[in-house]
Amino acid sequence: MLGTGWALIDARIGASRPHSHLAHQISLAVEQDLEISGDVDMTVPAGQAVVFASHVPHRLGPQGAMVRSFYLDPLFRAGARMSAGSEPTLLPPAETACLGAIASGDEARRWASSYLDRMSGDPLDSRLSSALAKPGDLSTARALADVARLSPSRLREIVGRDFGVPPAKLLQWLQLQRALRALVGGGGLADAAAAGGFADQSHFTRRCAQWLGVTPSAGLAAFAFEIVP
Repeated sequence: MLGTGWALIDARIGASRPHSHLAHQISLAVEQDLEISGDVDMTVPAGQAVVFASHVPHRLGPQGAMVRSFYLDPLFRAGARMSAGSEPTLLPPAETACLGAIASGDEARRWASSYLDRMSGDPLDSRLSSALAKPGDLSTARALADVARLSPSRLREIVGRDFGVPPAKLLQWLQLQRALRALVGGGGLADAAAAGGFADQSHFTRRCAQWLGVTPSAGLAAFAFEIVP
């Protein structure tokens, strides 16, 4: 399932590389233990879930293991900014059980809201969140600053505080989301690259590997997604 600021993916683990992203990732070990590598190595027993806060490098294994992963980024709810972390942590049992029981988009959104209620920090800057919610060309930091009515230096300060990255990295993340929506909506790789504003299909592939640890053709194109309004 794919919604604004969140995604729920049930899959068997394939070949991937260590990576990090702007979303929090919560991964449930469905059938067998998960092997986590990155800055911290750990084993997640079957039936438990691990939380990777934004910017925490990680890779899941072993290949072939079934995993349910929930991705949640600050665009899900502008009124709450998710607290950052420094290493993977286990999700409490009650939330883990609810994550495993999600069967619809409404249930997914309720679960995400409950998670944010427990994990949220200070809210996003209202000028930035309003600008990000508006349609239009936000392909450059200058364009984002203009829509948010902020100076470039003030934009850098706010994006760094609220997202932990420079404006260019935030825009890359938004590009990737637009491209993935086009891909799971039935478009080919070239169509997805164009929808995301990437220079070409190779550019899209490189960014996907950088942010998600897999190429779109190897890791995402075969999924049957439900896009949730």
